[in-house]
Amino acid sequence: MRLPALSSLFLASACLAQCPGYFLDDGSGGFTIGPSDFDAVVTWGNAFEPTAGCTWLTEVEVSFSGSLPEGTPITVLVYADPDGDGDPTNAVLRSAASHVSTATSTSEFATYAIRPTLVDTPGFFVAIAAFAPQRQSVARMDQDTLGTRSWLFYDGGLLTDLGAAPFILRMSEGPFPGTWMVRAKAQATGCLADLDGDGRATVFDFLEFQNAFDAGDLIADFDGDLILSLCDFLAFQNAFDAGC
Repeated sequence: MRLPALSSLFLASACLAQCPGYFLDDGSGGFTIGPSDFDAVVTWGNAFEPTAGCTWLTEVEVSFSGSLPEGTPITVLVYADPDGDGDPTNAVLRSAASHVSTATSTSEFATYAIRPTLVDTPGFFVAIAAFAPQRQSVARMDQDTLGTRSWLFYDGGLLTDLGAAPFILRMSEGPFPGTWMVRAKAQATGCLADLDGDGRATVFDFLEFQNAFDAGDLIADFDGDLILSLCDFLAFQNAFDAGC
């Protein structure tokens, strides 16, 4: 009587095993970048095309500059790219999460959880944002790849509209071409309201949402404006009611 359930479990495990993740770098980077003669919120990341069966992002990996103070506040961002052209300046914010940096070497990555995020458009953009004072490098780059799908933005704050940044650079077109060491992990299935990761929408997800909201964690930003408000409660309620 338990065989169908076991078969479903094995099939689900097989689907998850087929999602190696999204990355463009070769696993090692020796060059780092930050603002030169000004302070800025630096946003850096990579554009990807979704792979069938691996369209629910669950974690983001990043390698930081070795000089970045550990514990620096960062924001993990996922945008939908509606035309899939690899240019995120018209991308739409899908999810965000608040974290802090940890020390990484030239070949190490820090892993950060995000809420389950569906990437069902022709492309998506995964980015990290952090405030950096002048001459503070934040982002690590793999210089062995050209960086045609890697982008850098400077602004005074977090960006819902990347195209509005006063400084925008595709890394392949700059003086230091290369690919950002920013990656994403994915799985076959997901649920927007499943904040505790158990595959269901339950009262515990309400508690996770409320705790995140009270802590100012942008994982609770369900309406995608990078501001926590009553609208996020309503957006979460709608996602919860949609179920898993």
